[in-house]
Amino acid sequence: MATSFQNRNQVTPLQVEFTLAVNDIPKSVQEIALARAKEAYVMALLEAGEISSGKAASLLGIPRLKVIESMGKWGISLFDDSLELEDLAREIEQANTSLNKSSV
Repeated sequence: MATSFQNRNQVTPLQVEFTLAVNDIPKSVQEIALARAKEAYVMALLEAGEISSGKAASLLGIPRLKVIESMGKWGISLFDDSLELEDLAREIEQANTSLNKSSV
Protein backbone atom coordinates (compact mmCIF):
# COMPACT_ATOMS: atom_id res chain seq x y z
CA MET A 1 0.00 0.00 0.00
CA ALA A 2 1.51 3.33 -1.01
CA THR A 3 0.08 6.71 -0.15
CA SER A 4 1.15 10.30 0.35
CA PHE A 5 0.03 12.94 2.78
CA GLN A 6 0.95 16.54 3.39
CA ASN A 7 2.73 17.32 6.62
CA ARG A 8 3.98 20.82 7.39
CA ASN A 9 3.86 21.91 3.73
CA GLN A 10 5.77 18.84 2.55
CA VAL A 11 4.30 15.84 0.82
CA THR A 12 5.76 12.73 2.36
CA PRO A 13 5.36 9.47 0.45
CA LEU A 14 4.60 6.59 2.73
CA GLN A 15 4.65 2.94 1.79
CA VAL A 16 3.54 0.17 4.08
CA GLU A 17 4.37 -3.40 3.17
CA PHE A 18 4.04 -6.68 4.99
CA THR A 19 4.17 -10.32 4.02
CA LEU A 20 1.94 -13.07 5.33
CA ALA A 21 2.72 -16.71 4.69
CA VAL A 22 -0.67 -18.06 3.61
CA ASN A 23 -1.70 -20.31 0.76
CA ASP A 24 -4.50 -20.18 -1.77
CA ILE A 25 -6.38 -17.09 -0.61
CA PRO A 26 -8.88 -16.05 -3.27
CA LYS A 27 -8.15 -12.72 -4.96
CA SER A 28 -11.52 -11.31 -3.79
CA VAL A 29 -10.64 -12.05 -0.15
CA GLN A 30 -7.19 -10.48 -0.60
CA GLU A 31 -8.77 -7.30 -1.99
CA ILE A 32 -11.19 -7.05 0.96
CA ALA A 33 -8.35 -7.60 3.44
CA LEU A 34 -6.20 -4.94 1.76
CA ALA A 35 -9.05 -2.41 1.78
CA ARG A 36 -9.69 -3.05 5.48
CA ALA A 37 -5.98 -2.75 6.31
CA LYS A 38 -5.78 0.55 4.44
CA GLU A 39 -8.85 1.85 6.26
CA ALA A 40 -7.35 0.86 9.63
CA TYR A 41 -4.08 2.61 8.82
CA VAL A 42 -5.77 5.80 7.61
CA MET A 43 -8.06 5.83 10.65
CA ALA A 44 -5.04 5.48 12.94
CA LEU A 45 -3.47 8.53 11.26
CA LEU A 46 -6.75 10.41 11.64
CA GLU A 47 -7.08 9.47 15.31
CA ALA A 48 -3.50 10.62 15.98
CA GLY A 49 -4.31 13.97 14.38
CA GLU A 50 -1.79 13.49 11.58
CA ILE A 51 -4.41 13.92 8.83
CA SER A 52 -7.83 15.54 8.55
CA SER A 53 -11.10 13.79 7.79
CA GLY A 54 -10.95 15.37 4.33
CA LYS A 55 -7.50 13.89 3.70
CA ALA A 56 -8.68 10.53 5.04
CA ALA A 57 -11.59 10.65 2.58
CA SER A 58 -9.21 11.42 -0.26
CA LEU A 59 -6.85 8.57 0.67
CA LEU A 60 -9.72 6.10 0.98
CA GLY A 61 -11.53 7.36 -2.12
CA ILE A 62 -14.79 7.92 -0.25
CA PRO A 63 -16.87 11.01 0.65
CA ARG A 64 -15.87 12.90 3.80
CA LEU A 65 -19.29 12.18 5.32
CA LYS A 66 -18.57 8.45 5.02
CA VAL A 67 -15.27 8.98 6.88
CA ILE A 68 -17.11 10.83 9.64
CA GLU A 69 -19.57 7.94 9.90
CA SER A 70 -16.67 5.47 10.05
CA MET A 71 -15.02 7.44 12.84
CA GLY A 72 -17.77 6.23 15.19
CA LYS A 73 -17.12 2.63 14.19
CA TRP A 74 -13.42 3.11 15.00
CA GLY A 75 -14.15 4.95 18.27
CA ILE A 76 -12.66 8.22 17.04
CA SER A 77 -14.22 11.38 18.47
CA LEU A 78 -15.39 14.09 16.09
CA PHE A 79 -14.16 16.64 18.60
CA ASP A 80 -10.71 17.52 19.88
CA ASP A 81 -10.84 15.89 23.30
CA SER A 82 -7.54 17.48 24.29
CA LEU A 83 -9.08 20.95 24.63
CA GLU A 84 -9.24 22.37 28.11
CA LEU A 85 -12.39 24.22 29.12
CA GLU A 86 -10.61 27.58 28.91
CA ASP A 87 -9.36 26.82 25.38
CA LEU A 88 -12.84 25.81 24.29
CA ALA A 89 -14.31 29.00 25.76
CA ARG A 90 -11.67 31.04 23.89
CA GLU A 91 -12.50 29.28 20.61
CA ILE A 92 -16.22 29.93 21.12
CA GLU A 93 -15.47 33.60 21.83
CA GLN A 94 -13.37 33.84 18.65
CA ALA A 95 -16.12 32.18 16.60
CA ASN A 96 -18.74 34.55 18.01
CA THR A 97 -16.53 37.54 17.25
CA SER A 98 -16.03 36.34 13.67
CA LEU A 99 -19.76 35.74 13.21
CA ASN A 100 -20.60 39.18 14.58
CA LYS A 101 -18.08 40.84 12.21
CA SER A 102 -19.53 39.03 9.18
CA SER A 103 -23.11 39.94 10.00
CA VAL A 104 -22.32 43.67 10.20
